[in-house]
Amino acid sequence: VRLIREMDGYIAGAGGRRLRPMLLLLAARLAGYHGPRSARLACVVELLHTATLIHDDVVDRAPLRRGRPSANAQWGDDAAVLVGDHLYSKSFAMLVRDNDHVVMEALARSTVSMTEAEVFQLELKRSGVTTEADYIRVITQKTASFIAACCTIGGALGGLPPDRIEALTRYGLDIGIAFQISDDSLDFVANQDRFGKAIGADLREGKRTLPLIAMLARATPVEAARIQGLLKRPALDAEEIDEIRRCVVDHGGAEYALARAHEYAQAAKTDLAVFAPSEEHDTLGLIADFVVDRDR
Repeated sequence: VRLIREMDGYIAGAGGRRLRPMLLLLAARLAGYHGPRSARLACVVELLHTATLIHDDVVDRAPLRRGRPSANAQWGDDAAVLVGDHLYSKSFAMLVRDNDHVVMEALARSTVSMTEAEVFQLELKRSGVTTEADYIRVITQKTASFIAACCTIGGALGGLPPDRIEALTRYGLDIGIAFQISDDSLDFVANQDRFGKAIGADLREGKRTLPLIAMLARATPVEAARIQGLLKRPALDAEEIDEIRRCVVDHGGAEYALARAHEYAQAAKTDLAVFAPSEEHDTLGLIADFVVDRDR
């Protein structure tokens, strides 16, 4: 189908970090596996992740993805949803051909967790109240569970014992939480051209992320009431978004969030302590540093 080919090429050509397939491949090599299945399963997780991004952009009405117009902005919501469904289906067709119960269970469990988190996040958005514990629950289920599944799959390919697979799974969870906190902090302080997404997008979408939650806890009652009033509006203009962003920066909300991200990144490196030194071990440690110290 021409439209599928056209949209697939556009989406793949936008680039991206490819963090999830990278972690699967590294975890497999750390576990001693060097066969062809790791590359195929890395494709599976990237297809699945891309499908979720396309659907997220439709729900969030996001205009940009990786510095270019999003698929929904370029072709419309209907085409984006359908092609996202196609990528999702294709990933599971590849998964079935691989025919490994452990791998299928890991991905099935994480995708269920991701969809639960999306609905929970919608509930929080409608309630207007999100605690730090709520936020950590959302990003653990929505982002970290899938990254953890990639690491689990890599360990399973190498036939690691359960305790070593559990260590890789914990590493994936900690990396995923650190990555998402960092990403949410960049939404307040990054350069949009380098970040690749519209700055302030989370505010426009009504999402209460950790920098905002931390700011509201530190602001004066008058400031907090003002910000809470703005957040209840159905839409925010550019000046209102800038006002909230300045308040977050002035009260150290992004700084607090990044400190928390560093804690999770350090925990991820500690998770790897059970593995002998190796090039893969070192690279996984560098990824833990990268996800919190990046600027895009």
